[in-house]
Amino acid sequence: MYLVIRRIMALCLLTVVSTLYSQNTNNSSLEFGALVAGDEALYYGGYGKYNIPLSQNKHHFTLGFSMVAYFDFKGESEPEAYLKNDIDMRLIPTANIGYSLNFKRIQLNFEVPIGLSMAITKGTLVNEKIGFERDFYNQEIFFNYGLSFSPKYKLNRSNSIGLYSFLPLIEDKTQSGYQIGIEWTKTFANRANRSAGN
Repeated sequence: MYLVIRRIMALCLLTVVSTLYSQNTNNSSLEFGALVAGDEALYYGGYGKYNIPLSQNKHHFTLGFSMVAYFDFKGESEPEAYLKNDIDMRLIPTANIGYSLNFKRIQLNFEVPIGLSMAITKGTLVNEKIGFERDFYNQEIFFNYGLSFSPKYKLNRSNSIGLYSFLPLIEDKTQSGYQIGIEWTKTFANRANRSAGN
């Protein structure tokens, strides 16, 4: 346990030092996007991600932290019962280790998101055969990881638009599946870069 804590602290220190060092050319950024997702059913949702460059090279490694949320409002049914007024939701918090390739206005990001998949289902369980209704709530949490690819087009120095895709490499009972969407990225330039741009 002590060794794990030391490794986490070393990674945090490396991240902070690398971020400070990288502010000359590469800057932290914030992404927002809308997506469709799912495996057996179609879900709609969005995501947010904070990216940190780990070097000042043109092509560089990145570290990111993201939260994906998507929803399905279609009632589920079983042979004897069904859910009405239900919400089927997935929350997927991840840490993303990636590599960014940069070519003038085009940026290609390859990442390995590692995190959790939280499935939450809420609604009213109805069984007409025996005549009852009751509130239903279920929550399950699973380990989640996969591959992500995000090509972006740089509109200017601080704004980009692009696509987001995620391919899970593990199957779980909640069917937290494929994700694809569109995204907008805001890059935060440091004061030195802002002064140089004015």
